[in-house]
Amino acid sequence: MDHSGQDDSAPRDRRFPVSLSTICDQLIDLAQEADETRRRFSSTVRKKQRTWEDYRKFLRKEFRWEAPLTHRRPLWWRRGFLSRSVTLYELDKNDPSLYINDVQRYTRTKRMVHPTLQELLDNKFAFFLLMHHLGLKADVVPLLGLYVRGGVNLFPHDRRVPLKVFLQSHMEVDQKVFVKPLRGAEGRRVRAITRTSSGFRMNGQDVTLSDIRQWIQDQKRPMIFERGIEQHEAQAALNPEATNTLRILTMPDVDQGKDPFIAVAVQRIGTARSGHVDNWTQGGLSAKIDIDTGRLSRAGQLPEGRKPVWFTEHPDSGAPIDGTTVPFWEETKELVMDASRRLSFMEYIGWDIIISPDGPVILEGNINSGMNVLQVHGPLLADERVRSYYLKRGVL
Repeated sequence: MDHSGQDDSAPRDRRFPVSLSTICDQLIDLAQEADETRRRFSSTVRKKQRTWEDYRKFLRKEFRWEAPLTHRRPLWWRRGFLSRSVTLYELDKNDPSLYINDVQRYTRTKRMVHPTLQELLDNKFAFFLLMHHLGLKADVVPLLGLYVRGGVNLFPHDRRVPLKVFLQSHMEVDQKVFVKPLRGAEGRRVRAITRTSSGFRMNGQDVTLSDIRQWIQDQKRPMIFERGIEQHEAQAALNPEATNTLRILTMPDVDQGKDPFIAVAVQRIGTARSGHVDNWTQGGLSAKIDIDTGRLSRAGQLPEGRKPVWFTEHPDSGAPIDGTTVPFWEETKELVMDASRRLSFMEYIGWDIIISPDGPVILEGNINSGMNVLQVHGPLLADERVRSYYLKRGVL
């Protein structure tokens, strides 16, 4: 006992019965819970923002099509389909769940290639350099030069010349040359230039040297010059006014060791509407290629009204389409599969191929596969390999 008469061994009334370390642990737990709640909330907000951005893009695409209200199909917008796609896919009688819809097409399918690798496909100059290092048993479209800041860097040389000098002295007479931006799709800002014995032509029209220089300078961006490739005579017969290319979509079979496969292939064909290019959005045609045989189906065209548009013969030249065969088809499949295996880290590529008199030539690789130019012939999700891949990558 002490002098006050109290027993020192008796338990004292402690104001803070919990140790300081326990309090710190509890505070840390609360902070972690708060941080996790904040992350979940931020993730939810970001997802809602992405969803809203997705639909904003969707609506911009919808009203980019200049059409009367009678052609609009607003009841299908909630299901992610543009009015034009409803007609194109004939969704009134086909199962919409088997089609990649337009919201998925314009947003989620572009995430198939890792963001840090997308530059290799988005940038045509980077893609050209990559293709030349793969060691493929095929040609790549020849790059003549890169225009930037008033001059053209010549390839494969190490010289730079003024744009005027390039046009006058480094373009062969009667050799078609394409000038295009490093980035771009659907044939926008692409011009076909030919130097003739008496001057120049651009997109089939007589122009002056000054006209070409001014147009290129007005783009205010780097541009590349590609040598035009002569088409195989069977390809030129479809439409000699444009280079008619193949679009072949490859992706990995996620259920079978991720080996790549060809999901779908189409023959694109130019028309009087599309001019010097074969682009679908500008009025070109799309015929499906039978992957086993290389035979073409009838050709579809992006509709302007509420009825699908199909051709068994070319609407301008009368050349047969349905039943014709793509030359060098086996070699083309071999080339695309070889390139896809070497670029397996990309996974998802829409290949553009030109068939020359000597075989297939790689033109471009695309992240944007041009979904409607493919699905006009039938739904992609009817193939279980395709469905599995899109499920795995969060498209569906």
